Amino acid sequence: MAASRLTTPLAGLAVAALLAVGPVPGAQAAPPADGDCAKQQTQVDRAAAKLERLQDVFTRAKREVRKTKKAAAQAETEEEQAEVEEDLDEAKQDRTKAKKAKKAQVQRLAKAEQRLAKCQGATEPTEPTEPTEPTEP
Repeated sequence: MAASRLTTPLAGLAVAALLAVGPVPGAQAAPPADGDCAKQQTQVDRAAAKLERLQDVFTRAKREVRKTKKAAAQAETEEEQAEVEEDLDEAKQDRTKAKKAKKAQVQRLAKAEQRLAKCQGATEPTEPTEPTEPTEP
């Protein structure tokens, strides 16, 4: 009960302080600085590098599934067969996880590239159009 009596006036003071300061001039209409685009470029580079690593993981997981399938075909006893089947199930799960991670990273990379393109489009000056000449009466 006492906490609500204290927080309500404090919240009112915080709102009043924000209203007294007012909005920062030009904060809404300012184009992004070059540093922002550099940050976006860094994110694109990092996302691309991670996608490359995930591609390697996915390739290894696929290779492991193929290798385990061959081992399952060569198993002679039921015990060996059961053990290889467990290994095959695990390898397939690893492959599925790697595939999902790769797909998600592709989407992250696409979003990062969109943000970079938007940033670069906002910072590039647009060419002014030529004014139309007034017609003489």
